[in-house]
Amino acid sequence: MMTTEIKHAAGTTQIPEVIESAVALEYSFVDALVALDVNVTGVADDGDSANLIDPIRNQVGDYVSAGERLNPDFDAIKKAEPQLIIADQDRHKDMYDDLTQIAPTILVKSFDANYNENLDAFRIIGKAVSKEDKAQEVMKQHEDKINDYKDQISLDTDQTTLPIVVTNDGVVAHSVKTYVGSFLENLGFKPALTKEVVENSSEYMGADYLELDYKQLSEVNPERLFIMVEDENSDEVKALQNSEAWSHVDAVEKARAHFVNRETWAKFRGLVASEDIAKEISELNE
Repeated sequence: MMTTEIKHAAGTTQIPEVIESAVALEYSFVDALVALDVNVTGVADDGDSANLIDPIRNQVGDYVSAGERLNPDFDAIKKAEPQLIIADQDRHKDMYDDLTQIAPTILVKSFDANYNENLDAFRIIGKAVSKEDKAQEVMKQHEDKINDYKDQISLDTDQTTLPIVVTNDGVVAHSVKTYVGSFLENLGFKPALTKEVVENSSEYMGADYLELDYKQLSEVNPERLFIMVEDENSDEVKALQNSEAWSHVDAVEKARAHFVNRETWAKFRGLVASEDIAKEISELNE
């Protein structure tokens, strides 16, 4: 059997030249495999296929749920009979050796990757499935789509902008080092988080996401907010909106607080998700 040697975060791995089945342990890897026309037989979907955004879910078709992204189900992965497993270099590094007992496994960035690092991961995956030419073609189409949407954005990108996820007692802010933060900067939006704020805030899950309480959010005082939620009417969102700080945030006072879908914006981190985000922003008006 012909193989390809792939360099990745855990070293080098010999992978079959023709991949007919792959398991993805992060949503962005599903995105990449679908774009490259590779059969995805298993997905760590956190136990619910509804977590896959529509364009991806429709193209994947039937697959084996490999459990949670943080703690994938090894028996389910075996059941999916992969020729290749794509795992996250941060989340799954401690289980790498065990994964390689099932199938050749590569570790690439997703969870703690910025936009450009996600593009780099796509290139590695393209090489791993012996579809480098296809990957280049997809990347060029992606770049053209993003530039087209960028040209259509009517929002004032000079307003200081902060993407956040709402939590029980505050928010998790996405800095410019994160996927969403870096992608918004790529689209021309001015980051609200200064270096000082970043240095004086608590990291979330050991990554470049920052935990801010309501008071800290009001001190950052972004002129524009992208609020990533699963349910606009959730208790967490209501608590934020009922907080004293909320009404004093410039973005709220000026009606520049935009509620967006957390799955698409924060969890997927792939090419299709990026295009959906850019399209959504291009359709927003002040």
